[in-house]
Amino acid sequence: MLFPEGVAIDGLSGEVTPSTGRYTKKLSELGGLFRDTAAFDKAVAAGDPVAYEVVDYRKEECDIAFGTTIMMPGKIGDEYFMTRGHFHERKDCGEGYYTQSGQGLLLLESRDGEVRTVEMKPGVCAFIPPEWAHRSINTGDEKLVFVWFCATDAGHDYGTIRERGMRKLVVDKGGKPTLVDNPDFA
Repeated sequence: MLFPEGVAIDGLSGEVTPSTGRYTKKLSELGGLFRDTAAFDKAVAAGDPVAYEVVDYRKEECDIAFGTTIMMPGKIGDEYFMTRGHFHERKDCGEGYYTQSGQGLLLLESRDGEVRTVEMKPGVCAFIPPEWAHRSINTGDEKLVFVWFCATDAGHDYGTIRERGMRKLVVDKGGKPTLVDNPDFA
């Protein structure tokens, strides 16, 4: 039997207490996402920084999970640090992202090719409908921390985005995040 439990989430650090899992993505694990491969290789060789970390709270007997993603600031060429991006394997599952600190953009793309963005800033809760790929992008100079919540069995389809990319990229143009066409979109 499950019992109610309070879970503390630190909005600045992203720590979840208690947590049930955690993983870290180093920059080297994001190979193929950035256009400027020379800048990517240089950043990896210079110390392979952490790009983001995910801390979660899940109970096997429950249908909902939540946690935090803590994204580091940084750029590879003119592209900001980003998550891999994914669709959900379960086609009826949406997700929510509630930004606690930092700033960024949530890049979304429907299966039929429509592209949207949602600003990620403290107090904004982004609704991600089913069948929309989503990628978080830290466009600021500090950590971007957001809480996510979804069905435990939503699943992650990272392969589709890895194989073809997303139609749009978010790049720094004159110090401002700008949405541009992805010249490498397959």
